[in-house]
Amino acid sequence: MARRTWSETRGLVTGASSGLGQALAARLVRAGATVLLTGRSTERLAAVVGGLKSEGADPARMITVAVDLTIEEDRRWLFTLARERFGALDLVINNAGVGATGQFDTHDASVLRHVFEINVFAMAEVCRESLPLLSGGRDPVMVTMGSINARRALPGRSEYSASKFAVTGFTEALRIEWRRFGIHVLQVDPGFTDTPFDENVVVDTARVAVNDRRTMSPETVARATMRAIERRQRQITLTWQGKLFVLTSTVAPRLVDWGLTRWLLKHFPDAPVLRKNRGNQNRT
Repeated sequence: MARRTWSETRGLVTGASSGLGQALAARLVRAGATVLLTGRSTERLAAVVGGLKSEGADPARMITVAVDLTIEEDRRWLFTLARERFGALDLVINNAGVGATGQFDTHDASVLRHVFEINVFAMAEVCRESLPLLSGGRDPVMVTMGSINARRALPGRSEYSASKFAVTGFTEALRIEWRRFGIHVLQVDPGFTDTPFDENVVVDTARVAVNDRRTMSPETVARATMRAIERRQRQITLTWQGKLFVLTSTVAPRLVDWGLTRWLLKHFPDAPVLRKNRGNQNRT
């Protein structure tokens, strides 16, 4: 398979104003691609471009537009601009997303709807709008951003896990459907990454912080993603810990359930099930 020529790649990166999106857009620009960066903050996008310019990046290879991908008119404007500037797209990295932490039963119904609006519905509509442009691209690729939580759900991340499982289901179907257009579809499943993810969650009522576990750099994810694009991989899971966790969840799901339950109840000693069990023990 011929190696991808990044200098001829016309790409779109959503959620490019920070975190993984910023690292992915920066790596593409440094490789010579021409990239349309989008996010909700004009100021943050300008800062990303300014940083790349200071490194010597060609300003002509970077276009920014601030949009809210949950709004239909914004999405149409984004892809109108992409069509006018590029004619077609060779790569779309569908990265924009949001999280929510804490126990599902403590959250308002709006939390789940908000998470799905961004992580699932907006993501799917970006795919829909991308199709005509990718169909005219060179060796076109659609990248969706999953998570380890797209393979195994975690307590305290019910809404987020559900949204990422939906991403996986959608991506698997799209991968087959879009073969008739010659578009390759890749899903990237990072683990805990050192990004501002926890600062931008819809709600955070978790009793346990995971900031100290965010040891993987966004640059590591970006590098692995570009390598996976070149190799036309279907899905990649990052870090050996993430791979081990997914494997164990597949071959020994009861063991993982047991471990996660012990972890959860350690932090919820006031849980009704524990009070009930203690009452039963007292009667024996």
